[in-house]
Amino acid sequence: MNPGTILLALAALILLVALPVALAAGWQWRRPWRLTCPRAGATAQIRVGAVRAAVAEVLGRGAEIERCSLWPGLLGCRQECLALPVAARRRMRRGEAAPRARNDVRVVVVPLDGAGGSEAVLPAVAALARERGATVRLLRVVKPGTEVRGTDDQIAVYADQESASLETEARDYMQRVAGDLSGVTVEDAVRVGDVVDGIVAEAESAGADIIAMASHRRRGVGRLVKGSVARRVQQATTIPLLLAPYGDRAAR
Repeated sequence: MNPGTILLALAALILLVALPVALAAGWQWRRPWRLTCPRAGATAQIRVGAVRAAVAEVLGRGAEIERCSLWPGLLGCRQECLALPVAARRRMRRGEAAPRARNDVRVVVVPLDGAGGSEAVLPAVAALARERGATVRLLRVVKPGTEVRGTDDQIAVYADQESASLETEARDYMQRVAGDLSGVTVEDAVRVGDVVDGIVAEAESAGADIIAMASHRRRGVGRLVKGSVARRVQQATTIPLLLAPYGDRAAR
C-alpha cells in the first residue's frame, strides 16, 4: 500500500475519531465534580486533569483523580467513583465551596513569602486558631539552591549548601513570626520548589482544614501575565482558602 495513503488514513483517523474523543473527555473533566464516594459513603469533590484525561481516553485508558476532598484519609483508593454514571455526578459551580470531611478547624496552613505583606493574614488566623484550638502551620516555599561561582569560575558555594542556608533563614524567619501568635500552637515547615505545588503538597500532607494566605489584587494585564498564587492554589486543591489583602496592616 502506498505510504502516502497510509499517512492520509492515519490523519483521517485522528481527525474523525481520536480528536473528538479527546475533546469530549477534556470538556467533561475541565471542572471539579461532586459525588458520593462509593467507599466512604460521603460527599466528595474530585478533580481530574482535563488534558491527561483526554490523552488517556484516546489511548484507551481510564482517567485518574488528581485531587479529592477526602484525601489524605482515602489517598490510594481504587478510584471506584470514576466508574459511576454521569447522572451520579454533579459539576461544581464556579466559586462553590468544596465539601469537607469535618466541620471543625484543626490545622491551618499559612504560606509566607518572607515579606511583611504576606503576614497580613496572621491576625485573622490567630483569632480563628484561638477560637477553635487549631494548630497554625507556617510554611515557606523556597527556590532550589544554585551553585555560586567565584571570579575564577570555581564553585564557591554548592547548591545543597545554599539550599540548607535558605532553609535555615526560612525557619529563623518563621520563628520570629511565631512570636506574634501568642496563645496559639505554631509549627513550621519548609519546602523547596514551585510555590503552588509546595503549598498544596504541604496542606494536603498536613491534613489542613484551611489554607490562609495574603493575596495580591492584580487586575487586567498584570493578572493575565503573572496570575495569582492564591487563584492557582484554589484551582489545584479542594481545601478552602482564607484570604487577606497582601500588605494590608490595618488588621494587625
